[in-house]
Amino acid sequence: MSPFIKHITLFGCFMLAGLFACRAQQSGFYVPQKGKVYFSGDTATIFSNVINRGKLGVDKKAVVNFKGKKWENDPQALITDEGNKGEDASGLGGVVRFNGVDSGRQQIDGGYNAATHSGPAFPNVDIQNPNGVEVINSTAKIRNQLRLINGLLYLQDNTLVIGDGNPGAITGYDSVHYIVTGGTGGLLVRENVTSSSNWVIFPIGSRDNAYTPAAIRNNSSRGDDYHARVNDGVKANLFSGKDMQAESVNKTWEMGKRYYPNQDVTDVVLQHLVADEGDTFNTNRGYSYISQFNVAGWDTAYPQVYPAAGYLTSGNPLAGGATNARSFNGKIASSSYFSKFTGKGDTVTNKTHLWLNGYRVDAKNVHVYWTTKPEVNVKYFVVQRRLSNEANFTSRDSVQSKALNGYSLNYLDYTMNDLNSYTGNSFYRLILVGYNGVRTYSDTVVVGNKSGGMQLLLWPNPSQGQFYVGINGVAAIKYVVIWNVLGQMIHRELVNERTIIPMHINLPGAYMVGFISDSGQLMETKKLIITGN
Repeated sequence: MSPFIKHITLFGCFMLAGLFACRAQQSGFYVPQKGKVYFSGDTATIFSNVINRGKLGVDKKAVVNFKGKKWENDPQALITDEGNKGEDASGLGGVVRFNGVDSGRQQIDGGYNAATHSGPAFPNVDIQNPNGVEVINSTAKIRNQLRLINGLLYLQDNTLVIGDGNPGAITGYDSVHYIVTGGTGGLLVRENVTSSSNWVIFPIGSRDNAYTPAAIRNNSSRGDDYHARVNDGVKANLFSGKDMQAESVNKTWEMGKRYYPNQDVTDVVLQHLVADEGDTFNTNRGYSYISQFNVAGWDTAYPQVYPAAGYLTSGNPLAGGATNARSFNGKIASSSYFSKFTGKGDTVTNKTHLWLNGYRVDAKNVHVYWTTKPEVNVKYFVVQRRLSNEANFTSRDSVQSKALNGYSLNYLDYTMNDLNSYTGNSFYRLILVGYNGVRTYSDTVVVGNKSGGMQLLLWPNPSQGQFYVGINGVAAIKYVVIWNVLGQMIHRELVNERTIIPMHINLPGAYMVGFISDSGQLMETKKLIITGN
């Protein structure tokens, strides 16, 4: 048995295992400024309030059941563990379990300073009170793990920090066990999130019965502290203006990063309640997307898809929840704001334009390459092949989209090598698979059985100014050259073994494009028409 009594209600001054503890002016568990109390193992129960102004230790083998109303840590106090013989918090520590049902909603005055990363921090905390637990007056920190077993954890416009040089762990979160940020001040912080942390979940909600969590994935190896909270309502000007409940999911999420704002790529998932969808949103929910508020207002983004199931939960996906994802490149500031809206479907200007080609490199390999501009709602490409002696196409490989969230207005280039020793003609095509699962097919190109041939390809032609030159073959080509109608050379481009070369001409007109071999021989020319904008 532990050197401490299992169930304790403490009054006055006393000594436990050579350590001192005294009462405050009212009855309670009081650790004075120079006092030390250490729970070395087994299970102990505290029925009164706790005021910790010294060192209150919880060994990794100990479980402390707290049944009082309020646990208060002084900013100069510590919650120590087995590290350094119980003098500091360098070890794992045990569990403080808030399970005082008879006390109603319990309170934590954490005493931690998130700005300086100093002050007392709980090693591990269990929330096991159906009435809930609330953070009051100051920031609370949990170094290792928060377990949500029963009841909600209310931040009450305060901050809760999870982790200690890492994001820590939160378990047991679902639609009835989560952290209520509420108001405008409550923040959940996860420390030092890096690319190796993978997805980090923020199991938050705006109030009771409103579980609307978020998740982030930092694509950088350098760590950052991320925070999140969620509030009810969406306004056209963020905090003012038109109420946008009908067009949205009636939630505004704030997310931010501490050390490298507006840098690196962060993937974000937001989960809303289907019941919160406004009428306009619900009618067009097949084109839903995460929107970020910027100086121009709420932006329009891609992918625009049916929301996925509510998978930000410790258990099975939540039928009443719906998730969307989006990547942000250098756009997560110290405080950034997000909601969800919908588009109205595909239009002529929102379709992918694609140019596909291929050539035989040698007797065993075919090089397939393609370019897109724009690229809209493409998650990945499937390269398919049919030999001339076959009746059907078969899939050869899949290539992920390079477009951020499947949407790009710029030229994007893709290549794929196919092991192909067939001596007849081979036919290739692409399947474009959208974020919404819709599959569309490209045109088909044919590749012959001879290798080493040369061909100059131009696309698009006519062009508004930006175009591509494709060198189809394995000949040693040194330059791509452009002449105007007067025969004057206006540009010479060094190839440097490239097979796709982006080029641009500003002035509308007719031009000749050719390529020059290493020996200086003109191998082939093509006519190019520039229409201008």
